[in-house]
Amino acid sequence: MSEPAMNEVLRRAETGPICLEKDFDSKILRLKLQEVIKEFDVKYDPDILIPNDNNLVDAVFNAALDLYLETGTLCLSTHRQIKFEEPEIKNALQNAPTRIIFGEGNDKRVMASRRVEDQVPPLCLTSGGCEISEDIYIQVVQSYAQNPLADTISGGCPLHTIFGMVPKAGSPAEVLASMYNVIYSKEGAKRAGRPAIGFHNLLGTALSAAGYIAGSQPELGIRPVDGNLIASLAELKTDNSQLTKAAYYSERKNLLSGAVYVPLMGGYGGGPEGTAIVTLAHHLQGLLVHQVAYADFPVTHLKYSCSTTKESLWVASIVGQAISRNTHLLTATEAITAAGPATEMCLFEVAASSIVGTVSGIHINNASAAKSQYLDRETGMEARLGCEVGHAATGMKRTDANELINHIVSKYKQKLEKPPLGKTFQECYDVETVQPSEEYTTIYNKVKKELLDLGLEFE
Repeated sequence: MSEPAMNEVLRRAETGPICLEKDFDSKILRLKLQEVIKEFDVKYDPDILIPNDNNLVDAVFNAALDLYLETGTLCLSTHRQIKFEEPEIKNALQNAPTRIIFGEGNDKRVMASRRVEDQVPPLCLTSGGCEISEDIYIQVVQSYAQNPLADTISGGCPLHTIFGMVPKAGSPAEVLASMYNVIYSKEGAKRAGRPAIGFHNLLGTALSAAGYIAGSQPELGIRPVDGNLIASLAELKTDNSQLTKAAYYSERKNLLSGAVYVPLMGGYGGGPEGTAIVTLAHHLQGLLVHQVAYADFPVTHLKYSCSTTKESLWVASIVGQAISRNTHLLTATEAITAAGPATEMCLFEVAASSIVGTVSGIHINNASAAKSQYLDRETGMEARLGCEVGHAATGMKRTDANELINHIVSKYKQKLEKPPLGKTFQECYDVETVQPSEEYTTIYNKVKKELLDLGLEFE
């Protein structure tokens, strides 16, 4: 039995078992999750943020497979479960791509499957998530592309306005903003001297299917070596808008299709154990329902709105290891920091996330600062440190990395309740030269020196 084609997925979204959302959450997902946590003996240890127990790692994978066989994906638009049989899931895993290519020429980069404690550096995806003012959007993208260790960049930051209009979801302004999202992003790469660099996400502004389709036209400069991310809805859900994007990309094939999962720690998945299992199940959903080639996942803590708590880092590590040991899926863990740019806390949070992804056998994506909630709180400096740390942590053993991570987290965990907001891009960079300020450079070098003293060896 082969994995189902997109037309079959769409058919199942219309004909699958009827299920109301409240029943899916409380009677199917929650109960089955409790069952598999107990059956596979999945336990979180707050002192071991990078687990070294392969049996525990594999248990998370098997629990996620068992969970997804029961839940499938709920389509909110039709109130139907899209379900799969085990042979279909395993065939999809076997046939998933082992490598994809971003960019061209000197900026051609390969995203390939990695292994735990791999000696090969992770692909360094660089991006942000805060809304950005229209007048500095190009400069923000340029600040990412100027980083020589950036393997891909992103237009993932939404435009705050377009010609002074707010691009509300489903509005004509959103369609227009989605198109300019691509135009401005491409211009930022060009100004950095890297017009051929690949984008792993070009459409942070687009929310509706219309916005995605409008921004995915070759006339805007997109290529088959660029990609867009389709969001999965928490937890294990989709709707007609997401399925429309997936169907469009499956037929056009004029750019790569990826997925972004934002599992909520403290949400329907519960604590770290359940969140880890649900996060891995989301990777199965992305492969089978949205039929993506790669993925990105920030494990976001519901209370702190960041992915750098101890619980979130543990989930990222064990999910990364489970994927690396049991599949060849291509995925990256994303840093969403609590603190804003030009703060030591923000940079330490980025370092922690990069170490976790690198050592756990997946790729890294840095960074969405200031909880992705504040206007213009993104710069290329956060991503630059994340890339440097990822390269420095390559080949590190899990036990050594765990000790290092605990030291780093101790530097900021008490500040998660009230993190420093930091500064805006305009305060961190000269917007004319697109060079970081002396103040931020000093903070950057101080944090890097402390990481060096903790044992990281930078190139």
